[in-house]
Amino acid sequence: IVGLGRIGMQVARRARAFGMELVGHDPFVSVAIAKDQAIRLAGLEEVYAAADYITLHVGLTPQTTGMINQASIAKMKKGVRLVNCARGELVNEPDLARALQEGQVAGAALDVFTEEPLKNSPLTSLSNVILTPHVGGSTFEAQEAVGVQIARQVKEFLKHGVIQNAVNVPSV
Repeated sequence: IVGLGRIGMQVARRARAFGMELVGHDPFVSVAIAKDQAIRLAGLEEVYAAADYITLHVGLTPQTTGMINQASIAKMKKGVRLVNCARGELVNEPDLARALQEGQVAGAALDVFTEEPLKNSPLTSLSNVILTPHVGGSTFEAQEAVGVQIARQVKEFLKHGVIQNAVNVPSV
């Protein structure tokens, strides 16, 4: 699991239910929090080398743009499976397509793409990739829930100085 924020932790919870051993990378999560969730923290290179499944849950920054590319894929186990529901720009699509065709990556599931709506992607013709539109946050209920969550976070910051789920600073 790359990125152990709220969504990454939910993925971890579900993966544990399948008996998976979890290894994760997130420079903003403490060892204690990860240990409490039965996640072994590791460097990104170690996650690439150890994981059978890699899920991405990070924001788009200069450091994460194109993080899944020919060089990082070469460090992954042969037959790894990749899930990206975070940001399309995290993945170099031509490099992923090549890895899928060659069998280095056994399968991928993506609902975010470099160019949206998806068109002219080398991924669309491959049978070992699942491509879906990123619409989970587009429902009325999802938008309402996000608004309520943001209001609670602002209240916690104003009342107690607690910052939660910030992309660019650790939770404090």
